[in-house]
Amino acid sequence: MSDTATLPSQAQVWAWQEALNRFGIRLTGSKAHQDSIDFLEQEVRRMGLAVHRDRHPFTKWEPRRWSLTVADPSKGPQSLPVAAYFPYSGTTGAEGVVAEVVPCGAAPGDFRGAAGKIALVEVSVSSLPSFLLFKKRSAMPASEDIPFWVSSPVVSSVLKRPDLERAKAAGAVGVIAVWKDLSPATVRGQYLPFTTALKDCPALWVDGPTGDRLKRLAAARAKVRMVLDAEVDAAASTDTLYAILPGSSGTESILVNTHTDGPNATEENGAVGLLAMASHFARQPVESRRRDLVFAFVTGHFQLPQFGHGHEQASTRWLHDHPELWDGKNGHKRAVAGLTIEHLGCKEWRDTDDHSTARETGRLETELVYTGNPMMDRIYLDSLAGRTKVRSITLRPVNGFHFGEGQPLFEAGIPNIALVPAPDYLCAVGDNGYLDRLDAGFMHEQVRSFIAMASRIDATPTERLGKPEPYAGFLHHLMKHSY
Repeated sequence: MSDTATLPSQAQVWAWQEALNRFGIRLTGSKAHQDSIDFLEQEVRRMGLAVHRDRHPFTKWEPRRWSLTVADPSKGPQSLPVAAYFPYSGTTGAEGVVAEVVPCGAAPGDFRGAAGKIALVEVSVSSLPSFLLFKKRSAMPASEDIPFWVSSPVVSSVLKRPDLERAKAAGAVGVIAVWKDLSPATVRGQYLPFTTALKDCPALWVDGPTGDRLKRLAAARAKVRMVLDAEVDAAASTDTLYAILPGSSGTESILVNTHTDGPNATEENGAVGLLAMASHFARQPVESRRRDLVFAFVTGHFQLPQFGHGHEQASTRWLHDHPELWDGKNGHKRAVAGLTIEHLGCKEWRDTDDHSTARETGRLETELVYTGNPMMDRIYLDSLAGRTKVRSITLRPVNGFHFGEGQPLFEAGIPNIALVPAPDYLCAVGDNGYLDRLDAGFMHEQVRSFIAMASRIDATPTERLGKPEPYAGFLHHLMKHSY
């Protein structure tokens, strides 16, 4: 299926990465996001593939300005640092709201006494036993392992976020959420949570030191002006792209998917991997492929309540809309396997022990990779051959957790391999998209591995590819989570 002469160069892969990053913050349905989708379509068409678009109407919430100020009788208005806005929380209008701040404890918050005030809610970073979230299959190098305790701003924002609906019902005019146990550098620009529907209670995030200052202001009954001026567009739309590279069988397919929306260079750059794969395989004769390659660039990962079919991952909508390409029923193509690419090239950054700042560790971020069954695990490991930059741990989904856009394929019974690293800066808006936190050589090697995986899958008989193993773990019958 594959001729090494047509493998994409590192320079080409990095050029696609830089091109996407130049569009800026690609939040769902924003102009930057739509422009980047147009760019992706243009690139895929250049490779000779027909590109199809699914247009999805939705309600878009887009912030215009946000700030916190306090009136100091001796010095005048003083600005307080805002780490980030709380996505889809609400709007204060351009003038903002002026009110006293009232401490409301730890998230989700106790809002008694918050009527007419701005509620201050503390969000501690969740540390969970790793066995609840992950079950290790294998590792490369073999010494790599998952720490017993795992924590993440993303997971914390899901499990411990303020309850904005309760705050609104209690009469609070706004909420300030305080990140605890994370450095100001790590919490800056975090676009979290991205799993909530539109609320009617404006909220901002601040770092720990600012939260401490707000507590002192609350004790002094000082008033704060909170501004979160956002536009709500109920007539917005955004597009999913998909393209098909035919194979010779006419009856089977391999799905390759990612999402296109995100706040920085790595979230989401999976589209670069799809471009590289499409470019490579489009230059091979049809006879070299048994199965169709179906490339899905889906929208809506950063507004899952509106895009995920059944409120799950965004690719569920695409699967629901296009059964003819994968479900094997009534003459439809049958997807024998799936490949999901997210968060390519990440370098590891971590907080210092005292949470005063964040620093590069000098290591690659761990490649967390779901493999749907032992055969898919073997295909992944074999595809690492020749790598000089690798830090992989393969996983079996456990306790109902399968993070990322590979989850819909797994749930649909398609054996898959899904790359979903989770650096602390994954959802943070940073200078130049945090492009400096990506390693071009690492990214290129990951892309070449996925090309090798597609070739190995295509050469493997369907019966040997098998089906996904069910969730492991003792909780999977009782709970089901995804983001």
